Amino acid sequence: MGLPEGAATVSATVLYLNLYGTIGGAERALLELLDALDRTRFVPVVVLGGDGPLREALHRRGIEVVVMPFPAPPLFRIAWPPTLARLARAAWRLRRLARERRARILHCGDVVGLMLLVAARPRHARLVYQLHYLGGAPRRMALACLALPAVDRLLAVSAAQPARLGPAPRLLARRTSVVPPGIRAASFENGDRRTLRQSLDVPEAAPLVGLVARYDTWKGHHVFLEAAARIGARRPDVRFAMVGGGPYGDPLPHAERYRAAVLARRRELGLERTVAVLGHRDDVPAVLAGLDVLVCPSDHEPFGMIVLEALAAGTPVIASDSGGPAEILEDGRSGLLFRTGSAEALEHAVLRVLEEPALGARLAAEGRRRLESAFTSARYARDVEAVYASLA
Repeated sequence: MGLPEGAATVSATVLYLNLYGTIGGAERALLELLDALDRTRFVPVVVLGGDGPLREALHRRGIEVVVMPFPAPPLFRIAWPPTLARLARAAWRLRRLARERRARILHCGDVVGLMLLVAARPRHARLVYQLHYLGGAPRRMALACLALPAVDRLLAVSAAQPARLGPAPRLLARRTSVVPPGIRAASFENGDRRTLRQSLDVPEAAPLVGLVARYDTWKGHHVFLEAAARIGARRPDVRFAMVGGGPYGDPLPHAERYRAAVLARRRELGLERTVAVLGHRDDVPAVLAGLDVLVCPSDHEPFGMIVLEALAAGTPVIASDSGGPAEILEDGRSGLLFRTGSAEALEHAVLRVLEEPALGARLAAEGRRRLESAFTSARYARDVEAVYASLA
């Protein structure tokens, strides 16, 4: 039933909880959503569990930000009494803030954040959980146990995500919506091709293949290195770059171990001269413009914001045939997909793009068409707003 003619639209406050103040893929998706959100209908308030560049990015957009430090421990430490006490205090502060702002929607995308919001939720608020990275079995089990009784709507960033929650998808099917993120293509156009290449001392004519991702065990750096060694044996002129820092800015122990293993493998393969290693870069358009091919070799990437950004930049994309990238790219048309985990299949795909310039140009053009038809930030915001409206 619609509003009576002439009735005023009443805005609803949406409280977003993000555990970190740094900017990764999930945070970039959040920024794209908030840029396009209709603020006459939905008023965003973002709570951050730590300070960092995300706070500044939100302030520039005129969005209220509350930095409220609280623990984000691994799941096996949550039951420790000191951790429980700190989480309880954080939940109390969140509940007070939600009541003060009269929040109608609470939105988060992390299991610890969900625990806090379940405890903090005012009586009439609705809870939205965004499925990003699901992690291992304990994390997925914890999410399913919390979501079944408490979450009003699951927003999956790709159709592949809900199926990884074990039996929960069947029970949550009526409360699950697949809402892929989107971007503003103009933000990634006109990057300077020389910026990255000059920093790496790579000649303009040399083919440059890149992986842009944080260091985490499922991101596929080993596959990238094995493929680089195979490609280098056939094409010594090809150069490679791995760009990215640790997850969420702060090096977590498992990610540090993984990065050390990746760099050790790079040495073992004799790739220290041909595979450059760069840390986190804020100039993503320039990084993408400097690449001839972007590779996304993740094992079941939840979505893949970098894939959208490369499509916008006009950089051909080669990605694993699992997770979000397999839903973004039309194999052979707007990108190439290779068998997940196969360095040999990745080698063949990269050489095909490098040796067939017409194919690379076609993938770039069709990739841009694919982006503009299905993955804009405006479409993303409208889909999320529809979910909010159904709840609020």
